[in-house]
Amino acid sequence: MNLWVKRIALGLSAVVALFLFACLDDESILGFRNQNQKFKVSYIEIPIESSVLLFDSLRTSNSINDPVNRLLVGSYEDPVFGRITAEAYAQMRPSNTGRAKETGAVFDSVTMHLHLDLYNYGGSSSSEESFTIHRLTEMMSFRGGNDYYTNTSVAYDPIPLGTGSEIIKPALFNEELDDFTTADTIITTDVRLNDEFGLDLFDNWDITKKSFTDFDDFSKIFKGLAIVGNNNSKVFGISLSDSTRVALHYHTATDTLVLNYYISFVRDVPKLGLASTSKIVAERNTSSLAGLTSPYAEFTPANPNKLYIQSGVPVVTKLNFSKFLEFCDTIENLVINSAELSIGSIDEPQSFRPPQSLYLQLIDNTNRLKRYDGSKQDSLDLIFYNNKVRSLSTALSATENTSRISKSNTLGVVEDRQDRFAQLSYNSNTKSYNSFITLFMQELIEQESNADLNITKSRFTNFALYPGNPFAAKSINRISFNKENLKLKIFYTTPTQND
Repeated sequence: MNLWVKRIALGLSAVVALFLFACLDDESILGFRNQNQKFKVSYIEIPIESSVLLFDSLRTSNSINDPVNRLLVGSYEDPVFGRITAEAYAQMRPSNTGRAKETGAVFDSVTMHLHLDLYNYGGSSSSEESFTIHRLTEMMSFRGGNDYYTNTSVAYDPIPLGTGSEIIKPALFNEELDDFTTADTIITTDVRLNDEFGLDLFDNWDITKKSFTDFDDFSKIFKGLAIVGNNNSKVFGISLSDSTRVALHYHTATDTLVLNYYISFVRDVPKLGLASTSKIVAERNTSSLAGLTSPYAEFTPANPNKLYIQSGVPVVTKLNFSKFLEFCDTIENLVINSAELSIGSIDEPQSFRPPQSLYLQLIDNTNRLKRYDGSKQDSLDLIFYNNKVRSLSTALSATENTSRISKSNTLGVVEDRQDRFAQLSYNSNTKSYNSFITLFMQELIEQESNADLNITKSRFTNFALYPGNPFAAKSINRISFNKENLKLKIFYTTPTQND
């Protein structure tokens, strides 16, 4: 294509000026209409080929760099997505390995304190949700880059150490979640654990023994805990703050005391983390997504006109922009004034809160998130797409929490505002999503090459709409919508042909 503007990125001002010039009514200037306008502004909605994909898993293990550290517990029945179940696993360690046990100390009890972080998903009415706590029989490890994923199981003793419950109040919890700057509600629950387990901890407390002071030795004896829901109607989140802990209660002749065991990251030692994760399972056999079992294979649901997106499991919508490129290739000297990707309206969410944003990310020819691999092609593509504007990136500034994207080095489209990955933001009033990706779409239609390396710029066609906020690996939010509501809206300018 012989483009008359090599780079829209020479400045949005140039595009805006061009748009205004093309829309200007010359009659207001000269007293009569100029019949020889040099530019024409047009609008088109381009169909987007789309399908449903299942990704194999997400990293659900908690990391100090994650925007949210959370354990998910419980289950709920979704009329569209099936039954969703989550259970949590976590290591534990003494809060102070240099603290000696007082002479004459006597064990009293052991409890687990859980700090709920207010995240909840499922029915809209308040309900009492019960759970059990178990002792892990399989070791976990956070070292050596070891991660845990959606489908990771960690073995635990089926006999519970204790049983607890808490009333989940969606209206209150969600109000606090939405107004996090002034949120002041703190929900904690205490669970009495088996005395035998408590005595094991108490007897192991000896600062002269490595089984207490050295975490490697300690974790061979006390591998950690599992928190498992019990016939729930909701999934709820547990914070990894210091408020979530195991408390060993004991007394001396003069005092009643506590030694805490944390499951959170070690305070003041961020590199020494404890492994913790959530397993999330979707049972879709009787749902609209029955048959969605093969990761990365395009799936046609029972209703072929529907599309789906879900965090945690995860389900994504695949987009193909080939028709956009086909259209642009038929028009010479075309400039994109505005490119808006939108979902006009989603299905009624009822009590199931939609993701607040959806990322637009590249996927490769195997339907996996495309990662920057360091090849000459990928390196030059980043140069091609970012020569004058930043329209494609593997990372952005600290103002955008790029760790929300769970896969490292994946290629994301950059939004027109240039300071964050493109994300379709949710409007709760219209139940719709949209994002402007003008700069990227202009770059996409420009054809370039590096003659010295004989490499031509890639024209990407396959993308995924991927849950963004809440953090996809620590949530189970979902949406469904009609294919016809997914639109690519283009305003573009072309020069007119004058005789």
